Amino acid sequence: MKKLLSFLLASIMVISCASALADADDFTYPMTTDQTISFYVGTGFVPDSSFASSDDSPFHVNLQKMTGITIDWSYPTAGTDVDQSFNQLMSSTELPDIIFYNMMSDAERYMEEGAIIDLTPYIQEYAPNYYAWLQSNPAYDKAMKTDSGKYYGFGFFREDGGWNDSYQGYVIRKDWLDECGLDVPETIDDWDTVLAVFMEKYGVAPFSANKARFSPVGLAGAFNAYGCFGASSDYSYYVDENNQIQYGPAQEEWLNQMLKLQEWWEKGYIDSDLFSNDDTTMRTKALNNQVGISFTSMGQMTNWMNDAATADNGAEWIAIPDPTAADGSITTSFGGPGIGTTVACISGDCDEDKIATALRLLDYAYTSEGNLFWNFGVQGESWEYDADGNIQFTSLVADDPDGINNAVAKYGGSIWAGCCIQLTRMLELKNSAASIEMNNVWYYQHDGETAGAGRMPVGITLTAEESDELVNYESAITTYVPEMAAKFITGEATAADWDEYLSQLESMGLSKALEIRQAAYDRYLAR
Repeated sequence: MKKLLSFLLASIMVISCASALADADDFTYPMTTDQTISFYVGTGFVPDSSFASSDDSPFHVNLQKMTGITIDWSYPTAGTDVDQSFNQLMSSTELPDIIFYNMMSDAERYMEEGAIIDLTPYIQEYAPNYYAWLQSNPAYDKAMKTDSGKYYGFGFFREDGGWNDSYQGYVIRKDWLDECGLDVPETIDDWDTVLAVFMEKYGVAPFSANKARFSPVGLAGAFNAYGCFGASSDYSYYVDENNQIQYGPAQEEWLNQMLKLQEWWEKGYIDSDLFSNDDTTMRTKALNNQVGISFTSMGQMTNWMNDAATADNGAEWIAIPDPTAADGSITTSFGGPGIGTTVACISGDCDEDKIATALRLLDYAYTSEGNLFWNFGVQGESWEYDADGNIQFTSLVADDPDGINNAVAKYGGSIWAGCCIQLTRMLELKNSAASIEMNNVWYYQHDGETAGAGRMPVGITLTAEESDELVNYESAITTYVPEMAAKFITGEATAADWDEYLSQLESMGLSKALEIRQAAYDRYLAR
């Protein structure tokens, strides 16, 4: 009943959010202007792969029509590392007017360097809807300011906060459980049993996952640990019970997690492709009955279940809670506060007379009309209200040959990350009812208390000096730790290598990095 009530409340919040976005001024779209705004999108709402360019992409074309603003779009070149592309952009002689990327922690430095502008003098006049949205929640406002109180970007927000942010977790083949007479595993010991039986009966390494999805959390919660492969600072650094920043991969609990994965690797429970799998390879493995337990997303599960139904291969997937320790305890699970780390900033190369236009373009997403457009596309084209006043996709989306899960990204911009508010109704429509129920399991597991527990708040910013110093330490650390995680898992490194591993981290400057992270966190708390 608790889960049902919470989900019903979440559904109600969909309506309340959309209605709460009352337009903050009398400005009307489409506006009339002959200005062109150049817009770089590093990740998130890039054109769907089925389109040759943004000129063919309904979302990108329609955003210009809805706002009246001509946009010159640019993106990382296909096959290019997105971080590398962003770094090349920031070192170029001329920047686009708007840059959308993960710039949050370095916003102060970019402003000092003139790469982006301080939005504070302009935001209330030219982005009143966004400003009103930030004022609706102190956490939103706090995240979009630097320690000096400067607004620096337009953020990505998930309407129902934690529920939307718990969009991935563990899944299992229920039909395999039933055939083997097994219950849903709860503790790590239960997992040992299930993995052994699955491997013996079905002749496959039963655990496999997309490395990028599995790597932030892994089995950490069952070991009172944080981080898994150690590459993501969002999950590897954490706040302990004394409000101190710690680095998970430097704790003995993290080693215990690695040694459990090493045990599973040696027994053949883990797919040897774990370190290279992506969503495409995992979808193929799921279709071909090559995986029995995985860590994946709500959207991917919709694909897996649709594939299983089409192939009639008997696969029945269900979500399961993260494994706990033997005593039932668990520290953390995948999740967050519903505030993304990607932001849209106006560059220092944007001409003064274009700043207002650029702000109006970004503010559109936080108007009542723009909020619906960013999630569903153009009313009457890709969506309509039904007789009961509920939003429904039209056949253009629902019957798209690529499937509704992919089609939604063609007409809206909020699926992965955008400078907008992601509505829960969009997630409900693009995913199956079974996938939605899976998300309920992942969020409400352990009474919802572990989702993102211990994570550093979103919105912590560094000074220019801290940013420059930290990159010297973390560029080495975030390369070394994933490499060592792989070695621990595959048995190339053992517990005997632990002290040397810690010494290496210290020589790379971990203590200095922790000092910087702590100072930034303390300033965030004092805002």
